[in-house]
Parts: sequence; C-alpha cells; structure tokens
Amino acid sequence: MDVRLIDDVSDFATAAASFLQREPFSANVIAVHVDGIVRLGRPQLPGSVWAIAEENGELVGIAMQTPPFALFLPHLEDAATESIAEALAEAHFDLPGVSGEASAVKRFAVTWERLVGKSSIKRRAMRLYVLGDLRLPEAVPGAARRADNGDLELVQSWFRAFQDEVPPTAPAIDLAGVAQRRVSQGEVWLWQHDGQTVSLSGVSAPAAGVARVGPVYTPPASRRSGYGAAVTAAASQAAVNAGATNVVLYTDLANPTSNSIYQAIGYVPNHDAEERDFVS
Repeated sequence: MDVRLIDDVSDFATAAASFLQREPFSANVIAVHVDGIVRLGRPQLPGSVWAIAEENGELVGIAMQTPPFALFLPHLEDAATESIAEALAEAHFDLPGVSGEASAVKRFAVTWERLVGKSSIKRRAMRLYVLGDLRLPEAVPGAARRADNGDLELVQSWFRAFQDEVPPTAPAIDLAGVAQRRVSQGEVWLWQHDGQTVSLSGVSAPAAGVARVGPVYTPPASRRSGYGAAVTAAASQAAVNAGATNVVLYTDLANPTSNSIYQAIGYVPNHDAEERDFVS
C-alpha cells in the first residue's frame, strides 16, 4: 500500500475528494477543516499534514494532523490504518494523540505503540449522530437568533467555558480568533429568553454536503430548561436551510443527558468515536 504525506491542503482536497464523498460522516471533521481553508480562506495551521493511502491506484484511506491537535482518522480498514501509522512513524512525527472513528483509533493506537513505543490513554468516548427528521422542541420559551459582532465577548467567554468542561488535556487554542471567525461567518446561534442570552450552538458551513453542530453550551444557571435542545434545533435547521444534505454532531458518552436530548430532536446514532492521548 502506498501512503503519501501532503502538506498542501489544495492538493489534498483534490486527492481526497472521492473518499470524503463516500465517507461523509466519519470524515466530516476533515472535510470541514479542509473546506474552511480552501473555500473560506481560513489560515492553515503550521506543521499540518494530510495522508492519502492508495492500493493498486484506488484511494482507500485518508488522515489529518493539525498541530496541536491529535491525528484524526475516519472509518478505515485495518490495512489502511496500519499503513498510515507506518508512514507517519517513518517520517518521525511526534503525535500527541489520535481521534476519530473508534475502530480506526484503536487499531492506530496499537500499531503506533508497536512502531514508536508509546502507549495510549483513552481520554473520551464519543458518539456521532446524524439528523433524521428534525423535531423542534415545544414549549421552550424564547427564540433563536444568529450571533453578530455585538455578541463576540459573550461567544468567546462561552467557548472558553465549554473548553473548560472538556477533558483537561484538550489543547489550548486561540478562542478569541475562533469566536471572531465563526461569528463573522454566521456559524453561531444564540437562544434568548426575557432579553437574556441563555444558550449557544455553533454549526459549520456544509462540507461535502454535511454540516456539523458544535459546540453547544448553556451556562449552569440556565440548564434543564430546554434551551440547549432548542438552540441546537435552530442551528440544525439553519444548516438544512443553507443546503446541508446531512447534519451531524458528536456527543460525550459520559453525558447521557445530552445524548437523550439530541435524540429527542431527531438525531440518530451513526458510529462511536474516541480520543486517545499518547504517553511514553
């Protein structure tokens, strides 16, 4: 099997297009990131690398690593997963971890330990849901609106609060820049009640036909009132209106409340995912 490591995102976008089309859900993180750079003009993170695995001229696998984040893997056959690991090890990449579709992540972690001697620790177990028939929550007071520049301080602080609630080894990122970019591109929705903003949901522009919801954040004082479900439904509807063929979101399996809420508004489980950190 041949594996090419590519540092030009435009070249990768061309080479990976058919895989992104046939694996739209598990590869959505890659599709959204690549689309953001190629089509929307977002900066490419220094040191980023994309992998293309081919067998007998057929594209059988892709992967993405954008420092400081873990390597991301969609659903792959074992042989493609192992070949990508071998190519990255041979190129002396020092990966902080691996995330993505659960079976590919587990196979990569086992292979990486054999190749470079680093074991892995599961940081988070997740599930990817795909929107079926959207059911708007009833009797939730308030209304949704798209965030604008006047909301930047709030959006940034809530992005930070969301980040603080995820596992402590999550890499630090420029949340001010992320908030500015996502608000300016219309990717943040807010739920308001009685003149107060009570919940937030992000949603990406469709890439390969698929939009991804997240993050979803409600301050503790406003939880258990249905606001998170309502703003998620509003963001999901906005994605459909923007032309998304499908809408997806990830949940933390350690949070049964969020999993039940998203199913209640029409999301259906698609596959499990994991995040793993590599340790010496």
